[in-house]
Amino acid sequence: MLITSQVVDRLPEAPNRFRDDRGLQRLLARHLSPEAQRWAEPVLDRMGAASAGELDELAALADRNPPRLHTRDRFGNRVDQLEFHPAYRKLQELAYGQGIVGAYYDRRVRQILRQSNEAVKFAQGYLFSQAEQGLYCPICMTDGTAYLIEKYGSEDQKLRLLPHLTSESLDSLWEGGMWLTEKAGGSDVGATETVARPTANEHVHALTGEKWFCSNAGAELVMVLARPAGAPEGTTGLGLFALRRHLDDGRLNHLHLERLKDKLGTRSMPTGEVILNGSLAEPVGSLSRGFLQMTDMLNLSRLYNATASVALMRRALTESIRYAVVRHTFGHSLLSYPLVQARLVEMLVEQEAALHLLFWLYSWRGQADSTQERLSRMLTPLAKLTTGRSAVDQTSQAVEMHGGCGYIEDWPLARLLRDAQVLPIWEGTTNILALDTFRAMHKEKTHEAFFEFVDKHNADEGVRLAAGELKSSLEKLLSRPGQPGVLPWCQQATRVFQATVLGLTAQDEHSNQVAEHYLKRHFACDRHSLCPSYLEHAVRHHQSLLGLP
Repeated sequence: MLITSQVVDRLPEAPNRFRDDRGLQRLLARHLSPEAQRWAEPVLDRMGAASAGELDELAALADRNPPRLHTRDRFGNRVDQLEFHPAYRKLQELAYGQGIVGAYYDRRVRQILRQSNEAVKFAQGYLFSQAEQGLYCPICMTDGTAYLIEKYGSEDQKLRLLPHLTSESLDSLWEGGMWLTEKAGGSDVGATETVARPTANEHVHALTGEKWFCSNAGAELVMVLARPAGAPEGTTGLGLFALRRHLDDGRLNHLHLERLKDKLGTRSMPTGEVILNGSLAEPVGSLSRGFLQMTDMLNLSRLYNATASVALMRRALTESIRYAVVRHTFGHSLLSYPLVQARLVEMLVEQEAALHLLFWLYSWRGQADSTQERLSRMLTPLAKLTTGRSAVDQTSQAVEMHGGCGYIEDWPLARLLRDAQVLPIWEGTTNILALDTFRAMHKEKTHEAFFEFVDKHNADEGVRLAAGELKSSLEKLLSRPGQPGVLPWCQQATRVFQATVLGLTAQDEHSNQVAEHYLKRHFACDRHSLCPSYLEHAVRHHQSLLGLP
């Protein structure tokens, strides 16, 4: 009998993702009131435990068994039914049942959480999406649909639709969707060709067109952009509509789900092509402001995207540490090598810096302060731009850390890397986000609020110097926003802000070391030398930074 030795025969038990995340706990303590913390901690603890256990097992199973489309029943009738694996249905039950959307629309919960409502909601999603990225997209769109109905819908629409969108039971839940993309447009939403024509009912329009990339293709209530007959071209002529997948009698609402996309990642969730053949839909808000209303939803979606990105960064770090602790090579633990120590510290620090940025955005969301609104308008696309790329980079590093094990589907790393690649694409590609940032600076002077915040809260000489360089180069870039220099400007602006808030919130040994390493890596004078000081700092402090005994 052939005996083979094992590379690794057992990993340390997966930790509760909430209890194990010191960075998350510190941010919650800073941004939440004591009352909000008392409500949030058991909720997050339950999600942290599930994310490391049952959710992760179900996510792997759902990824291997993606949904199937059945266009017709046995009699030949068009039904466009989606068949989900039981693992996906169980994921839905666990997520929505733990209030990942509905709890944050509950008046009693809102009264407890107050300004922390968004931060707690995204913290729960951050823990969930470390296990499952596919379903987190429908969760985002369900929340976004509810958000638009609550903010722009009529009182009648709120009474009829919100209870379904915020239900914690699958029996009454209507998942939301957002169908924007068409072949003619892609990111250019102004090229939308879907037309909305009035019907005999003044509150209903008939929509005709083809939506080419519909995430959560089986959603029951979808937000759709369409051009009312006779409306002008471009984004100004678009209206926002709420479209139910089924009519009141249970029949499909004059739409065909042509096919499901064969995707690289997020395979558990259905993405498809939908043809609207006079589908009945209700206008939401003013028909002349449809694009602006959807843009409001887009900012929410970008925060979801960034949250999913930072979650994958954290998962990549966690898996890398678990493997490095038990993997032995050349007679030593993988974790004993300084090169590995430095890489893991780099992953940790970049992930915590990104999480700090997001928590400031969570805490500002919905606030009346004009300075915070302008900062959010600038930093939301920047957060999505930088975290999407970082998620791909760090999941790739985790695959490499595992060597051949990371490359095979028996381990979770290949799935994480596949799922990560959608994050720089969805809700605006990297170039689109850079242009959007510069558009906001040009129109709304958002950079003035940015520099005011950085100047007020930053004492580090290297960061101040970098901020000065950003200021001096901005006038030229604003006059020609399509030139390649806008992207490095956006990336450096993000680093400047992250360094500022890391320093602002550093109050203990761990957070001080994270801030110090980030400053050394990105702003120290020797950062471009062959032996930069941040590498020495990483090796010297790797045990305390990584939480190792």
